[in-house]
Order: sequence, then C-alpha cells, then structure tokens
Amino acid sequence: MLNRRVPMVFGMVLASVLAASCGDSARTASNTETTDSSGVTIVRGSATDVPLRWTFAELGRIGGADTGVQSFDNVTPFSVATDGSAHVAVLDAAHSNQIHVFDSSGTWRRTVGRRGGGPGEMEYPEGIDVDRDGSVSIMDHAKQALLSWDPAGAVLPERKLITARGRPWGTVRRRGDTLYTAIDIVGDTTVQVRRLERWTSRDTLAIDSTMSPRPKMVMFKCVGLALPPLFSSEISWTVDGDRLISTRQSAYVVDISRHGRRERSVRRDVAPVAAKTTDAAKLYPEGLKVRFGRDGECVTPSAEVGEKVGVAPTLPVIRAMVVAPDGTLWVERYTFADETPRTDVFDRDGHYLGTASGRSLPLGFLGPDVVLFPIKNDDDGTAVIGIYRIAR
Repeated sequence: MLNRRVPMVFGMVLASVLAASCGDSARTASNTETTDSSGVTIVRGSATDVPLRWTFAELGRIGGADTGVQSFDNVTPFSVATDGSAHVAVLDAAHSNQIHVFDSSGTWRRTVGRRGGGPGEMEYPEGIDVDRDGSVSIMDHAKQALLSWDPAGAVLPERKLITARGRPWGTVRRRGDTLYTAIDIVGDTTVQVRRLERWTSRDTLAIDSTMSPRPKMVMFKCVGLALPPLFSSEISWTVDGDRLISTRQSAYVVDISRHGRRERSVRRDVAPVAAKTTDAAKLYPEGLKVRFGRDGECVTPSAEVGEKVGVAPTLPVIRAMVVAPDGTLWVERYTFADETPRTDVFDRDGHYLGTASGRSLPLGFLGPDVVLFPIKNDDDGTAVIGIYRIAR
C-alpha cells in the first residue's frame, strides 16, 4: 500500500525491466516503409509484440498526502499534464478544482484556479493541458470556455468554445494562439460526427473526423441517458509542435499530419477483438455511476447497461497516445482494468521500437529521459504520480 504520509520519496529505486525473458529480449522490432499514391509514407511495425528494451528507475512520487497540495489521489491523462521539460500541473477536482503546479523535483510552485464562476474559477473542469512555455489551460463545461493562466499564474482571458457547428469534446490543446479541439457536429439526426479541428485567428481547419450512429435515449431505473453503443470508436489525438497525431481507435492506424496534410501513417497488424454485451461488466465493474451535483449518485448494474445500450462490433484497438519531447510516440493499447496494460513505443519517424508491458500511457514527460507514470493502489483504487528516469 502507498504511504500516504510521505508523498515524495526520492532516490534511485530498483528499475523495472520490461523484457520478460532472455529469449524475448533477443527479438528486435522490424519495420517496413512504403509510399501510397497520395505521397503518404506508410510505416508498418512488427505484427508480433517485441519487449521494449528500456528500463525505468523511480526518482520520486507526487501525491497521496493526507492534507495540503499533494492530497490528490486520482491521476489520469485528463487531470495531469506537463510542459515537457520542467513543470507538472495536477487538477484536484475531488476537493477544490484547484490546479497545483510542481517543478521537476516535485516541489510545489504555485496553485491556480478554484471552484466557482468568476474569472479563473470553474465548476466542471475537464482535460488539463500545459503549453511548452508553462501556461496552463483547462476546459470548463459550466462556462463552455477554455480557462488559461500564464507561466506566472496570472489569469488570461477566457475563450468561449461554443460554435454554430457544435460543442468541444475532451481536452482542448492550446499552442500559443492556436487551439486544437474535437467538435461534436450538430445538425444530422441520424449519425454523430466528431471532427478534429485546428482553430487560429485566421481560419478553421478540419483535420480528421469519425461518423457513428447517433446516441439513443436509454431509460434506466433512476436516470435516462443518450448513449452510443459501448466501445464505439472515437478520435484520439495529441499535438507535437506543428505535428498533429490522430487515430480512430478501431484499427491500428495512427496518422501524422502537418499543417492539415497527412504525411505519415503508422500501422501494426493488431487484429481487433469482437465486443460482447458481457464486456460491460469489465467496463463498469461497479455499475454505471452517474452523479447529480456534488452529492447525488445513480448506479445502474453493468448487465442492464450492456443489454439496453448494446455494443460496437469490436473493442477499440488503441486507447490513447502521447508524444515525448524528442518526438517519441507512445501508443496505449485498449485493455480492461483487470488486464495487463500495454504501451507501444515508436521513434519520431514512426518506427516501432517495442512494447512496454505492464505500463499504461505516460502522464507526461520532464525532458526526453524522464517520464511520469501513474502508480495505482489496488487496495483502494487511488493513484499517485511516479517520476522515472529512462535508460535506453
């Protein structure tokens, strides 16, 4: 069990070696490159997993304290972000809606935001992001606006995100004056279109999109919800400088675009798995929980959810992606909570380097050789941030 009274534990700890055996570690990843008729370079990695030959030595932890700025105990890619070099920002939505900023040693530097409706305040935040200059941004669904703070913590003007085309979904990433966001397009009554866009002061550029059946209204015992079939594929994406990297999750295809033009497509022959209604129990082992305000809660048994909502034909192949400061691409495969996580690693050009078995998606990076992973406590479901040095 994690020691909740000692949130920071620095010093080198025994490295976890990801190669499972001498026979496995002797295998090397293979890659092929071809060019399609439109000039896109297609990089295809090994169909069989190859253990990543890197080790990770723990340097310290952030979080899990009983009180204070490190009392948060739930870390996810939606609540933790880094600037890639020196700062870690953590949203404490459970207690205060405050965002705490730490340096690379885990030392607290400042706190921005709080619960409320005034400037720099938020009620329903989601999707924290940190630009390379250290400025912090987060979406507040109550305001339907992007809230931002400069590197010193001063509140910046809010940017409303409601458009005639639809509403933003997930994390909004701010890079200078440019925004990247996924939009749920309104208008069509039969299908749901989710489009990835780049917004500048000059124009709006559509980069990628998915189309799926429009969510249907489902009545449960204590609530009615408009839900798509479980495990429906969505757009997962990330930003690396002027490169935008996206996937539609249902197939192992990761596209790398620059200025709206697709340049590379990274692929592996990983077959999707058929989805079953009984998989709802793996997705919601404690039932589907819907919260009302701050205290109310409705719980629907997972079996009922699976039967009434239905499932997509297959489970997603990819869950999410993140890019390290050196351009290394990390792609987390889709697994359930009781399964061993797997994250594939590619170099900047999309060449498959290997699979980190037992590692979920990094929460961020502090330079090219320091990575943040969640450390979970299986006893109570909490998690803190682990800081690791990479040995390649």
